[in-house]
Amino acid sequence: MFEQIIEGAIVAFQLQNIALALAGAILGTVLGALPGVSATLGIALLVPVTFAMSPVAALVFLGAVYCGAIYGGSISGILLNVPGTPAAVATMLDGYQMARQGKGGTALGIDIFSSLVGGQISVIVLLFGAPIVAGFALEIRSAEFFWIVIFAMSTVGAIGASSPLKGVISAILGLAIGVIGSHPMSGTLRFTFGQPALYEGVPVVTALVGLFSISQVLILAEGKGMDSQMNVPKIGSLWPGKALLWNLRGTILRSSFIGTIIGLIPGAGADIAAFIGRNEARRYSKTPELFGKGAPEGVASAEAANNAVVGGSLIPMLTLGIPGNAVTAALLGGLLIHGLIPGPMLFTEAPDVLYPFIFSLFLANLFFAVVAFFGLKYVAKVVLVPQGIVAPVVTALAIIGAYSFRNMGFDIWIMFAMGMLGYVLRKADYPLAPIILGIILGPMAEENLDRVMTLAQAANLSLMGFFIQRWLTVVLMTLTIATLVYSFARGTTLWPGKGMKLDINEED
Repeated sequence: MFEQIIEGAIVAFQLQNIALALAGAILGTVLGALPGVSATLGIALLVPVTFAMSPVAALVFLGAVYCGAIYGGSISGILLNVPGTPAAVATMLDGYQMARQGKGGTALGIDIFSSLVGGQISVIVLLFGAPIVAGFALEIRSAEFFWIVIFAMSTVGAIGASSPLKGVISAILGLAIGVIGSHPMSGTLRFTFGQPALYEGVPVVTALVGLFSISQVLILAEGKGMDSQMNVPKIGSLWPGKALLWNLRGTILRSSFIGTIIGLIPGAGADIAAFIGRNEARRYSKTPELFGKGAPEGVASAEAANNAVVGGSLIPMLTLGIPGNAVTAALLGGLLIHGLIPGPMLFTEAPDVLYPFIFSLFLANLFFAVVAFFGLKYVAKVVLVPQGIVAPVVTALAIIGAYSFRNMGFDIWIMFAMGMLGYVLRKADYPLAPIILGIILGPMAEENLDRVMTLAQAANLSLMGFFIQRWLTVVLMTLTIATLVYSFARGTTLWPGKGMKLDINEED
């Protein structure tokens, strides 16, 4: 393992990969800073760009975009009170108040430092924790994997949505779209309507681009076109001072571990992590009354937590093939188009790809911090780009990306159909993340369920009788039921403000 880690570090620090990590970090920061253009949208648009790259180069670039975009969402939130991503809402609560008090530079400096520390801690956990999880995952059989998928869908659908019922409906819709195409065992065609382009199912990349790009274009089209009435205030010095950073050390470290742990849970993404990290910081603070009025601890805790989700969310995706949020689902699409099948065997079959990718995340976190410290006054200007320019550019990239995946014109129609579906669902406040996860995980669940049914029949057992033979399956079944019952009983999300609705693009 340590030899593979060293070899991975050597590959990651090659000049080409350093350049890709730098480019991805810059691009991700810019995309995250644009209100309405999130990490998910950015990766969905950029996955087709990686078609001609090697698997290592593609993952290095996309991982850097992920890191940069998660950080970038806070820039517009602090300066303009317009969050670029849902996770930036928690940062905005104190960051914008600091900016109004003439401390915008200090807030942004705390933001940069906290994001860097949170991201690096989560990558360390990913580097040493993922192989351990993969080792345990080798013992997982078809029955357990089926229930892992169902548990992941239940948490993403029920916990990660403002309405548990809407979340579950979205998850079911995603699973229904996921079964389009040929049956994994018998080869029977289903819901293809005689279209050869659907024989292999709805392409993940095409669905991603449609759901998150075209739906966002339609949302942007409702805006003010070329108008831009906002002004970026003067930023000032970004260095918050050694004394302030030292006082924030406990808050940053605590929130970093909170974010990493929450990242492991499907459905509980960066937005939830940011609010939980902020709430815990307030609980431990000596001056909790300052939260919401410009408390530096509020900015530090929220940013450390949401950036720490990056490493945590990649662990279940790489070791089990279970993306816990929409961003890792987009990254999973990048893995699949390069012939890499996430799962416990990936660490033994493709360590030459995984370890350079993990080490590149260290570089990505470092690069977005350096870019922010030395070029934030220029990056901040992107928040003023009119929607009338963003929308057609995104549309053009989406069409190119959808067509270039398989060079089939029919994929463009699939993309627009998914985009219209995504737009209608977003207007009705249905989450999109469970849909794309259902498209990815549905065939996996179906294939493993078919295997379990065959094994149960061979053992002369009922399906439920076969499930309850293994203790892990029983635990997963119990957790799934408990998650659904708890979510419907509570009827709210994990962040403060019952029924809180965000009119911005969901990024995880």
